[in-house]
Amino acid sequence: MLLKTQTFNISKKQLRKLVAFQYYKQRKNLIIIYPLIIIMNSFTAPFNTVTRFLSVYLIVIFIFILAAPFTWNFNKLMPVANFIPRYWEIDENFLFIYYEDGSSSKFRFEHLIQAVKTKEYYLLYLTAAGQFHYIPVTAFESEKDINRFELLLQGKQLLKLWK
Repeated sequence: MLLKTQTFNISKKQLRKLVAFQYYKQRKNLIIIYPLIIIMNSFTAPFNTVTRFLSVYLIVIFIFILAAPFTWNFNKLMPVANFIPRYWEIDENFLFIYYEDGSSSKFRFEHLIQAVKTKEYYLLYLTAAGQFHYIPVTAFESEKDINRFELLLQGKQLLKLWK
């Protein structure tokens, strides 16, 4: 079985949105719990200068922790290969990426730790820290190819179709 996608690419703006969404999604517990702790601290501690300073300090630290990854220059941190048009060939054991500039990449399914599917794209995670490969659903030729790809991911225990 060999699946071949159409040529696709992602813009810097789209990738920035995607990375930001995944980043905040992974930290949703922190986003919920941290403000609750600050609010509880404000109500339970005596209201004085130290308490106000601590609350402001905690809020500033919270904002810095969440925003820091996106304050650096995104263009310098992202590999150029992310923005080159490419197509994929997928077989039982390997994923091949062929870039428009003539370069290519090949890796085994065993190098993936997880696959995530949304309505618009697949994310194939290489690390728990969030490094992933992006494949839009529209890159596949047909619904049959999409189903074959999903069954292959499920067979490799990377994607759960039924939750």
